[in-house]
Amino acid sequence: MLRSFHAWCALQPLAALTVIALVPRLIAAFFSEGYFAHDDHFLVIEAAASWVDGFDYNNWLPWNQTGTPHPSGHSFVYVGLHYVLFSGLKLIGLGSPKAIMLIVRSIHAIWSLVVVRAGYRIALRLASPEIAWRAGLFLALFYFMPFLAVRNLVEVACIPFLMLGAYRLVRSPEGPSLKDAFVAGLWIGLAVNIRFQTLFFAVGPGLAFLLQKRWKEAVVYGLGATLPIVLLQGSIDLFIWSAPFAELTEYVGYNLVNTTTYFDQPWYNYLLLLAGIYIPFLSVAVLFGIFRKTSPLLLWIPLMLFLAVHSYFPNKQERFLLPIVPLFFVVGYAAWEQWRSRSSWWQQHIGLWKGQMVFVVALNTILLVVLCGAFSKRSRVEAMDLLRTETPLRRLIMEDTVEGEPPLPPLFYLGQWNVSVLFVLDPKEPIPSVDPTQKRMDRPDGILFFGMEDLPQRMARVIAATGPLEVVAVARPGLVDRVVHWLNPVNRNEAILVTRTVAN
Repeated sequence: MLRSFHAWCALQPLAALTVIALVPRLIAAFFSEGYFAHDDHFLVIEAAASWVDGFDYNNWLPWNQTGTPHPSGHSFVYVGLHYVLFSGLKLIGLGSPKAIMLIVRSIHAIWSLVVVRAGYRIALRLASPEIAWRAGLFLALFYFMPFLAVRNLVEVACIPFLMLGAYRLVRSPEGPSLKDAFVAGLWIGLAVNIRFQTLFFAVGPGLAFLLQKRWKEAVVYGLGATLPIVLLQGSIDLFIWSAPFAELTEYVGYNLVNTTTYFDQPWYNYLLLLAGIYIPFLSVAVLFGIFRKTSPLLLWIPLMLFLAVHSYFPNKQERFLLPIVPLFFVVGYAAWEQWRSRSSWWQQHIGLWKGQMVFVVALNTILLVVLCGAFSKRSRVEAMDLLRTETPLRRLIMEDTVEGEPPLPPLFYLGQWNVSVLFVLDPKEPIPSVDPTQKRMDRPDGILFFGMEDLPQRMARVIAATGPLEVVAVARPGLVDRVVHWLNPVNRNEAILVTRTVAN
């Protein structure tokens, strides 16, 4: 049976890679619940789901804003696709948040297969079939790929478009035809609609065409890239704001003003990220390969331009670099393997490279297994799910006098948007707007205690203000949340005591 599988892989490598990649992604779709960071949930899921229910969680829409309406600086394309999906699911009667998210993760899992397939084809154009096969395997099974593939990060959702555009640029050995240049522009322009920063990548192929003095291809590529941006981004903003590119303009202006508001990292921060994300020493080899060889220029310039601009900009977050991580690997790995196969030193030390690859594969496998089943932000999701009942909440207290920085509650999993959320952060301050003599409908329904420190005293203080509490359960963080907290205590690792007030 194993021989038959090997034979099939040799005869149908692309199909085999697709199946190999699909397995961990489907596992992640079913078992890797929750959300990765603030943006992939609150800027996508909460926004789209609230629109379907007639609310506007982030107050992005002008008709829900008070005073003079103002764009928020977010593309409505990706969140709009979720709005359409959620609307369809609501029409067929599907209301369970966890079931809805299973469908969302499954769709993203399938969409991410494009990265593996396009990556293999690009590597096949740059190197031998053996190198392309190994590059495809890495894209299929890199420890972080399935976990991120099922998240709602715009930095990840745009990657398949970039990979499809990159393949069109190198598909022909003679260079891209006018049709290839135009289609490549279309794909990359679609990526810009999902993630604005990919515009820096989009400029790259045009510059490469100009350097090669391929004027027609440069013009045609530019037209292809501009078309989806005008049709989607421009028309949506025109409909909502009566001005094309209103959100894009606001996004650029906001980031220019807030260059150091969130983070101010050194210029080499992303190089360090690339030196570690593919697992050393493979990651070092990839960096060596891509900086040693500048071909194909149509891919190398976009990658370097994207990296250079993000390295120059002070506000650096790791996820910002994700759009180029797969293509960066393919180009760098293909260049490295071609050089290594011609290096007399490496040919005399083949065992050294095999040994380091054994280390990479072993560590990658361990991390892959863990992440495919990782329930990220588990306690926050479970806390909302525990409070989800037929009787809707009216007021929710978030008690975090331990650290004074409670996270936003993911109301999507609560299943309602008109709940009033009160934050209790200072043990010396009175609990806001709480009077135990109030009628039941006016008193808080649920109280979440973040952290288990000094819990009896904290509960007694709340009980004195609200009346008796019923303990529902303790929502505990998942394994990955605990590990991330251990690696960097800045990341919260809270257990949450979920309680309800008892009717008098």
